[in-house]
Amino acid sequence: MCSRSPAAIWAGSKSGLASKDFGGQLYVMQSNCGVDSLSATREIPITMVESGPASGFWGAAELGRIIGEPNVLALDIGGTTAKCSLIENGHVRIMTDYWIERDRTSSGYPIMVPVVDLVEIGNGGGSIAWVDDFRKLHVGPQSAGAKPGPAAYARGGTQATTTDANLALGRIDKDYFCGGTITADMKAVDGALNTLADKLGLTPIEAARGIVRIANNNMINALKLVSLNRGHDPRDFTLVAFGGGGAMHAVALATELGMKKVVIPRGASVFSAWGMMMSDLRRDYFVTRLIEGGEGRTAALAALVNETRDRALRQFEAEGVAVDKVKLVPFIKCRYQNQEHAVEVELPATFVDDAAIQSMIEHFHAAYEREYTYRLDAPVEIVGLHLVASAEVGKLEMIALPTTGATLDQAVKGRRDVDYALEGVHEATIYDLEKLEPGISFAGPAILEDSGTTVVIHPGNRVSIDAYGNTHIELGA
Repeated sequence: MCSRSPAAIWAGSKSGLASKDFGGQLYVMQSNCGVDSLSATREIPITMVESGPASGFWGAAELGRIIGEPNVLALDIGGTTAKCSLIENGHVRIMTDYWIERDRTSSGYPIMVPVVDLVEIGNGGGSIAWVDDFRKLHVGPQSAGAKPGPAAYARGGTQATTTDANLALGRIDKDYFCGGTITADMKAVDGALNTLADKLGLTPIEAARGIVRIANNNMINALKLVSLNRGHDPRDFTLVAFGGGGAMHAVALATELGMKKVVIPRGASVFSAWGMMMSDLRRDYFVTRLIEGGEGRTAALAALVNETRDRALRQFEAEGVAVDKVKLVPFIKCRYQNQEHAVEVELPATFVDDAAIQSMIEHFHAAYEREYTYRLDAPVEIVGLHLVASAEVGKLEMIALPTTGATLDQAVKGRRDVDYALEGVHEATIYDLEKLEPGISFAGPAILEDSGTTVVIHPGNRVSIDAYGNTHIELGA
C-alpha cells in the first residue's frame, strides 16, 4: 500500500514537472468530458473515474462537428472492454447517477459526480471464449489481459480470444501482427481454437466465426442500450469507432443496427488521447431544488440560475480565467408533477423569462416521450439545475493533410482470403492505411492496416478518405 497521502502525491507530480522546466498550466482529464485544474481535481479525485472513455467520446463529438456528423454513436473497443455512448446534436450526455463495479451479481457503488453517459461491457481483443456446462459458447467478460494475453502473443496464453479468432479468419495479418512488432504464434492460436472446437463439436474455423459473431452480438446489445433503449433510432446516427479493435468490428455492428455510415478516425488506436487535447476546462454544477408551476416559477428559476452562474464565474475568475471567456449552458431537470422520473432539457438562454420556460416545457414533453414512449397532460415541475461552465484552454487545430497525387494502387500491400463470417470468404485487397490520401475512394472487400489498428471493409461497402485522413465507410444495401 502507498504510504504517501494524496496531497503529497499531487505536490510531487507538480514539482516534478516544474523541475523539468514545464512552464504551462497542468490540467487533468475528468469524467465529464472536460479537464480541470490540478488543485480542483485534488479535492475530488473520484471525478477522474471514467476520464479515459470520456476523452474518447468527447473526441467523437468534436470530430462529428468537424466533419458535419453531429449525431454519433461512439464506440471504443480496447483489449479488455468495449464502451459506447450516444452524441446527439454534438451534445454528450452527462449523468450523476453512475455506478461502478455493478454487474449481475453485485449492486456496485454509486458515485454522485458528473460522468459521461456510457455503457461498458467486458468485450475486447483479449476477451476469452469459453464453453459452459450446456455446451454454449460465450465470449468475455473474462480477459487474457496483456500477460499472458491472447494465445497469439506466445506468452503462455492457452485460451482462445477475440484477437485469436480474427487472426484465424484472416482479418488480422499474422505477418503484420501488432504492426509487425510481434510474431503471431499461429500454432498456439490453432491449439486454442481446436480445444474450444472439440467442446462444441465444430471445426476450428466455425469456432472462430462463432467467437466473432458472439462478440459482435454483445457489443450490439451495448449499443442498443445507449440508443434504442433511450428512444433513439441508431439509423439516424453515424457510428464512429476507435480504439485498437473498433475498426475491426464496426461495419458488422452498424450493418446489424441498420446504420448507413461508419467513420474510423485517423489514428483510431490513440483517438482518446486526441479527444483529451480537444477538451475544454469544464465544471458541472448540480443544484436540487423543487420549483412547482404557478405565478412565482419564473422568478424562482431565474434566481436559481443567477445564483449558480455567479458561483461558477467566481470560481473561474479566482483561477485566472476571464469571465467573458466562460461559456454557460443551463440544463433544467423536469418531471411531471409528483412523478419520480425526470429528464434534463436545455434552457434556451441564461436569461429566464416566461417564453424561455414555455419553450423548455415543450422540449421536456418531447424528450420525455422519446425516453418513456408517452407524454401526459399534466403540470410540469422543476426539480433541479445542471449548469455547464466551460472555457477554452487551448485545442489542437485539425488541418487538412497534404496530397502528393499518389494513386490507390500505390497503397496496395497485397491480397488474401478473409472470412467475413456472415458474408463468407472473399478475396480482399489489403491497403496500407497511411498511404491512402484524401480524395481516394474504392469498394470492399478490403482490409486497411496501420501499426495500431485494422479496418475491416465488408463486401458492398464504399470507402472514401476525407481531407483529414478519416476513413468514411458507406454501407451497402
